[in-house]
Amino acid sequence: MSVQPRIPSAMLWRIPPPMRPTVLHRGEWSLCAMEHSLIGPVHIEDPGAPFHHLALPLGDAPVRLGTWLDGRRDIKRRMRDCVGMIEAGVAGESWWDAPLESACFYFMPEALDIALGREVEPAAHGIRSTAGQSTPEIARLLHALHADAVAGQPHGNLVGDAIFVALAARLVPGSDATPAHARPGAGEWRVRRALEYIHARLTGSLDIASIADAAATSPFHLSRMFRAALGLSIWQYVLRERARCAFALMRDPAPSLADIARDAGFETYAGFIAAMRGEYKLAPAALRRALIGNCH
Repeated sequence: MSVQPRIPSAMLWRIPPPMRPTVLHRGEWSLCAMEHSLIGPVHIEDPGAPFHHLALPLGDAPVRLGTWLDGRRDIKRRMRDCVGMIEAGVAGESWWDAPLESACFYFMPEALDIALGREVEPAAHGIRSTAGQSTPEIARLLHALHADAVAGQPHGNLVGDAIFVALAARLVPGSDATPAHARPGAGEWRVRRALEYIHARLTGSLDIASIADAAATSPFHLSRMFRAALGLSIWQYVLRERARCAFALMRDPAPSLADIARDAGFETYAGFIAAMRGEYKLAPAALRRALIGNCH
């Protein structure tokens, strides 16, 4: 399924321009974006947006917050794992009575279609405008997205996209069902095609939606088939193979470690360090010293 959201993630903003200085961190992945902010007591009139909005309160400060959305009034005390939601196109008002730190995640309705490989009707997803509802699994995934953004997205879009695919499956009940068009043995072919695509582009830009498109399936179903076949996720596999590529390049003493990181496909140097530690239990500099020392 080859569909692209109408609005790139870089265009997904909800905090009004005068309040942009309150944004502490910003995250942008292929299918969603995040604003982590700390905003004092406020009353906001919201004209609505063409994208969904999930709000995850952070910190432990007691806050009473409320919404008047789609003709419904809702008031909540800030609670752990209590996720606020505003469905795409819904206008209204929001307020809170004390400084509120939160991470807000935005994505187009089409992002659910792309993640799950099928058109998701508005009545089929679980996004219903509310000041907050207890959703521990969804909160856990939003915390993981937030952590990736705060870390500077060291692996580019790969980790965040994988988390969003898992989030989409939890927002749309019944996503675990096997597609009607699935055939016996089709999973093996799709995993092989995904591996071919990954290795042809290993040192370039990769995202899970494009890998799934090459395998003619959805990111969600490919993620399940890939883990079943190889015992690790798509993003873990990509990072492992890039680490192995960098390991081979390290035997040449001429290029710098920064050059090796770039040539092996790592999008950030921090991501390079993390992947090498994960695969070889050593930081790149120490690993290279060991390699070059063993060659003499």
